[in-house]
Amino acid sequence: MELRNIFTFLRAVELGNFSKTAEALGYAQSTVTMQIQQLEEELGHPLFDRFNRSISLTAFGESFLPLAQRMYNTAQEMTTLTADPGSWEERYASALWNPCSFPNF
Repeated sequence: MELRNIFTFLRAVELGNFSKTAEALGYAQSTVTMQIQQLEEELGHPLFDRFNRSISLTAFGESFLPLAQRMYNTAQEMTTLTADPGSWEERYASALWNPCSFPNF
């Protein structure tokens, strides 16, 4: 499962339209459609009901949304971690001395 497909999914949910999503991300609409289809194939369920020019989440899409948000947020945290390794080392070291204060990652 590719993070870019997750991000495209989240933007599509936010914008409610594949064309607007493509424009916002600087993609062709066919790229957005392909990424969503890849995600749906991997998951084995449709994420969106497609209408003329709009989309809405299926029941499965609604269930997947909070997981996708967590995946994206975790990836963002990992990026922050690699940008500032000192803070991670400090949190980890303090947790070793006091296991009750182990940081939530």
